[in-house]
Amino acid sequence: MPVRLLGLNCSPRDNSNSSIMLETAFEKLDAVYPGATEHETIHLRDLHIEPCKACNVCGKTKAGKYIPCVRVDEDDVQQVLDAMVAADGILVATPVYFGLPSDLFVKFIMRTRPLRHQDFRLANRPVGVLATAGRRSGGAETAILATWLPFVRNGCLVVGNGDATCQFGAYGWAGGRGQILTDEWGLEQAFQTAERVYTLAKVIKAGAEATGFVSPMKFSYTSGTR
Repeated sequence: MPVRLLGLNCSPRDNSNSSIMLETAFEKLDAVYPGATEHETIHLRDLHIEPCKACNVCGKTKAGKYIPCVRVDEDDVQQVLDAMVAADGILVATPVYFGLPSDLFVKFIMRTRPLRHQDFRLANRPVGVLATAGRRSGGAETAILATWLPFVRNGCLVVGNGDATCQFGAYGWAGGRGQILTDEWGLEQAFQTAERVYTLAKVIKAGAEATGFVSPMKFSYTSGTR
């Protein structure tokens, strides 16, 4: 069965360098591993995303019953959460703003908290990050590391590009729309990161199917609070 990969494009621009880098990575993955993956890309800019309401009623009752976010009928977030849970691996593409991922990413990722409370429904998903900055040394590394953090809290497995250099992920260098296509090394890193996510997802999926493994991770409201 093909490995299912999900791309999250977190750029607020249409035809952005982030989306080009992500789709180019998927295209090369298809060329190198024909038929081995299924993938879709969700463009967050096309969705209605409300901010977290800070209601602290998040995904699971104190009695242990799973419940959706209280804003489930107010916006489009639930469809993205469902796609994340269905995916075997996730690739996040984001522009770099002040050394951080886009505010669109930040706004969305806070809404994944219900999945964490639902006993870490994203546990063991490999996640890779493709960051595009307007300058070399323009904050791509810090943006990638900041993007990792909420995925670690969700029990995911963050990966780098996994080649002989084994860097943190993909570092795109681009200004105007489409300029990323001139950054051959950035695009190569994007493919390597996608390949790393695919490889690890394939191993985890095969191992779970062969052994019947189910993640033992359980969310606790009290652990570590005192």
